[in-house]
Amino acid sequence: MATIPFPSVHDIRVFVGADPKAGGNPAPVWLDADVLSAAQMQEYTRRSGHESVFVLKPETPAHALRMRYFVPNHEMEMCGHATVGALWLLHRRGEWDGSPVAIQTRSGTVTGRRVDGTVQISQPRAVVEEVTQQALLDEIAQCLGIDAARIVGPVLNAATSRVKTLVRLADMEQLHGLRVDFARVESLCERLGSTGLYPYAMSAHEAGTVSARQFPKSSGYPEDAATGIAAAALAWGLRRLGLVGNGALTVTVRQGEAMGSPSAIHVGLPSEAAAREGCRVGGECVGEPSEDLRLDVLCPPEAARASPSGSYATFSKVGNLWHSSGVVGRENGEVIAGPLRSADDMAHGQRAAVAAVGALLRAAREELGSLARVARIVALTGYLQTGSDFAEHAKVMDAASELLRQVFPEAPLPARTTVGVASLPRGGASEVSMTLEVRG
Repeated sequence: MATIPFPSVHDIRVFVGADPKAGGNPAPVWLDADVLSAAQMQEYTRRSGHESVFVLKPETPAHALRMRYFVPNHEMEMCGHATVGALWLLHRRGEWDGSPVAIQTRSGTVTGRRVDGTVQISQPRAVVEEVTQQALLDEIAQCLGIDAARIVGPVLNAATSRVKTLVRLADMEQLHGLRVDFARVESLCERLGSTGLYPYAMSAHEAGTVSARQFPKSSGYPEDAATGIAAAALAWGLRRLGLVGNGALTVTVRQGEAMGSPSAIHVGLPSEAAAREGCRVGGECVGEPSEDLRLDVLCPPEAARASPSGSYATFSKVGNLWHSSGVVGRENGEVIAGPLRSADDMAHGQRAAVAAVGALLRAAREELGSLARVARIVALTGYLQTGSDFAEHAKVMDAASELLRQVFPEAPLPARTTVGVASLPRGGASEVSMTLEVRG
């Protein structure tokens, strides 16, 4: 499990608003992802729980980059906030100078650029159509938990890369007070030919500013904190309805407020006279510590957090050193049993060792708040229940060391001891303990 090729993953929050500590939409960005299969991309996205972007080598000389996008349930053709996050990261690492760059996506070529310190990506002019079937309008209202009379003006289906259903409400109070029947969203969007409901309300105080909420069709989570593609569609919809002017302007879409994660997405519309021009979507980004994300995607959630099963503590703390008790590898609450008798059992032993290390790291994260506070793993000890002919002890524990290397890529590998024994608690194949150095 932990010995498969693993690219560099970074946790970026995109479209942060006025408070960078609280806002934005998480976007795991995977660099050098060519080593991963589509199935691995999908599985890692499922474990992260967020829309993710995988940066790959381009397939044509016309493109500098290729990107693939996944939500926990499926692959997408395009994801605006993840693209912005990936370009922001590449610029921060010195791998992109901010000049216009062509990106190959399943929805076509997307151009990125850096302007006035902000990453912007291109989106085409939207196709905008009115939803006229009264039965669908009534169902939209029912799904949002409101009376149909509360919908202001026409409902629009608008799309730059994906169709979003734009539903105007009178004010912020109605928008943030929605009681959505999430069980109905997918089937309703199917009938609408849409990938999400996007109710919105115009700001009464800021010209060119609108608040919105995104309820995606089938992404694997009920609401999005920031959605660049939907914001682009909304900006064009506002122009169609005469709610913004026909000159070149910037529309600011505030999203995520009802989720406690306020975001700000800036959509630059061309003048109406520039008939062929598309729009630009951009915003601010913040990099987050990625140790917690790496643990979640590398170590399956079936490997639970370690907790004492007797009269002892999980960690004994002396200064900045945390010494752990031994933990037997478990999955879904069941011990991964030994013994390991031959080389054919090596993968089984690796799974047990990785699960034990993951359990200890999850316990440390719960106490510390984040694994970003771990400076390094000083020492790692593994006990393996083995038969007398088993000789692959080091290779089994290499998987545990590799997990630590990938979770803490900037830290040195720990010192390690591996011992073969005749038995372990509850018949486990592996018991692991470690010593952590913790930052203040």
